[in-house]
Amino acid sequence: MTTRKIAIVAAMEQEAQAICPAPKNETIGKFAALSGKLSNGAGYRCIVSGIGIARAAEAAALLCTEKPDLLLSIGVSGGLAPGIDAGCLIAATAIHSDIADFDSWHEADSDAKLRSELIPACGKIQCGKLITATEPVLTPQDKLFMFERTGAMAVDMESIAVAKAAKQAGIPFSCIRAISDDAKRGIPEESLAGVDESGKTQLGPILKAIVKKPGLILELIPMGRDYSKALKALGRIFK
Repeated sequence: MTTRKIAIVAAMEQEAQAICPAPKNETIGKFAALSGKLSNGAGYRCIVSGIGIARAAEAAALLCTEKPDLLLSIGVSGGLAPGIDAGCLIAATAIHSDIADFDSWHEADSDAKLRSELIPACGKIQCGKLITATEPVLTPQDKLFMFERTGAMAVDMESIAVAKAAKQAGIPFSCIRAISDDAKRGIPEESLAGVDESGKTQLGPILKAIVKKPGLILELIPMGRDYSKALKALGRIFK
């Protein structure tokens, strides 16, 4: 029996560490990567791309050269739909795109079947439409507007680029996202400084922001709790 191979693009280091069981640390090109085997015997390789479509596209292209059986975009996302709580997992049936040169993606029946075969947890994950944006969606008002305009359940900043790379390479694609902030939660702009372009967490800029604006900690504490729920949810995907 041929060993199945799953390739994963995760934007942030913490996402990759939450997803990947017993990882071996590697470097692929300019990217940090993790690899190992899943409980079902399938091998995986996960690149930490950093945030945004450009870096995600580059990481996905590298993984496509390895001809995996399935290319995955996995990570945390902002919730848009009412009633979708932090820690919920969503498997994308479609990804909307407003971004030039990136067409919207719709899951084929064959991709859905392969996703279910390689990721048994998908049978317990709700499915729906997502959207990829070029900028973070920070306020409840902007989240509501995006939901009403597109019907997307959640928003990320990488998945459509990974989907495009998979399509160009003729490789099945899937996307699973964990909600880190629901539709009612606003995200302080200062919190964005906590992750660098390579996807690594940086505590220093956050501490500096708190010194300048002490009240910020009252926003960051509940946000951190919800982010932890999302990371725990990612850890259930391959179990």
